[in-house]
Amino acid sequence: MYPEKIKRLRHLLAEQKAAGAVLTGIDNVLWATGYISVMDGWHLPEPMSGVFIPTDTDKPITLMLPEASLIGLIVSERGGYPVHFERLGCFDLLNFCETARAEDAFLQLGPDIEAALNDLAPAIVGPCQRDIIASIEQVLPACGVGRGKILFDDLRIAAHSAERLAITPADGYETIFRARSIKTAEERALFLESGKKADRVMDFTAKTLGIGKKWCDIEKAVAHFMIDEDIDPLPSSPMLFGGSYDLAFRPDLFRTHFDQPFEAGQIAILETQGRYKNIWMDINRTAHMGAPSQDYLEQHATVRQCFEDVIRLMRPGANTAEICHQIRQTSAKNLDSPGKLHLIIHTIGHVPLETPNAFPFMGLDAATDGFTLQENMVVSFDCLYFGSKLGPSHMENVFLVSQNASASIYNYPLDLIVA
Repeated sequence: MYPEKIKRLRHLLAEQKAAGAVLTGIDNVLWATGYISVMDGWHLPEPMSGVFIPTDTDKPITLMLPEASLIGLIVSERGGYPVHFERLGCFDLLNFCETARAEDAFLQLGPDIEAALNDLAPAIVGPCQRDIIASIEQVLPACGVGRGKILFDDLRIAAHSAERLAITPADGYETIFRARSIKTAEERALFLESGKKADRVMDFTAKTLGIGKKWCDIEKAVAHFMIDEDIDPLPSSPMLFGGSYDLAFRPDLFRTHFDQPFEAGQIAILETQGRYKNIWMDINRTAHMGAPSQDYLEQHATVRQCFEDVIRLMRPGANTAEICHQIRQTSAKNLDSPGKLHLIIHTIGHVPLETPNAFPFMGLDAATDGFTLQENMVVSFDCLYFGSKLGPSHMENVFLVSQNASASIYNYPLDLIVA
């Protein structure tokens, strides 16, 4: 998996006549090497690891991390998640590494741990540096990279590095997203595995709903179920959307008050989100409290028709914005407020929204321009209807783009959930 990723990135680097790339974003380092630490979940203000990927295949891929974290490489490998690198650059993390280096006459490492650490030692580039910028300053010349263009996924890191090295820094943010948007066979297999987990979570959530049930109790139950399934729930709640609809689109996205039980006739939007093996689950369904009216059933069926019509057009070479525009001009016209149908296709990976569009890609242009679907992309498709006459109808799946079509990684039915 990792050689294929690096080969693709190196091809893109060569296209830009860059000597290499320095990646320090958590998800980018994870993508390129498989390295992640517990500190990466703390949302620290600066990166705690980095990797230098030279364009030249004869030069070593070098992972940079705190010296005290070296043991984590051994732990990760023994847990079945080996980290991929060719050289190592070490730097200090406040005074944690200093403490780790202090003499301890009573410390006795097992012979296997000592041997594993000795195996790592030849890969380390020189002495431990004072910070990550100093580590980059040490690593690039050690990798045989002198003057030249280097891409960075963090321009603050780029600016500080350029002050100390005779390099030409450039923005590599879009390049890494282009590389990451095509998934390897191993990545695709992980997505399919995560799809089975998402189906189980949605099934559990649907069965937990009911008139008189409180949203807070449902959220807690879903979070517990996710944890038991080895899924990390969304930090503040496992439900991105959720709760009852009160005839107005609110900033809190239909969030039901914690002390408010569901009543007959209310609509709940279920978007259960979490990470399974660092793959985001992105599944969305609609539930109705009690028997829905015939009009609402017809509306939900129309939204589903729009959803399925988009899927039929999702194939390599198609532009995502043009696909959605075509459905807005045809199937969506059968809704009472067609302009309230939100259709968007976006690539996903380790975060819910990331696209190969030019930065900034969260603005309107990225949605209206779209991007070209390619084989082996993994894309998420949102079909969200916000009409106020009858209430919302939402659905969302993640798809693997194959040679001639797209197939959902989720199998949970698109039918309206009646609680």
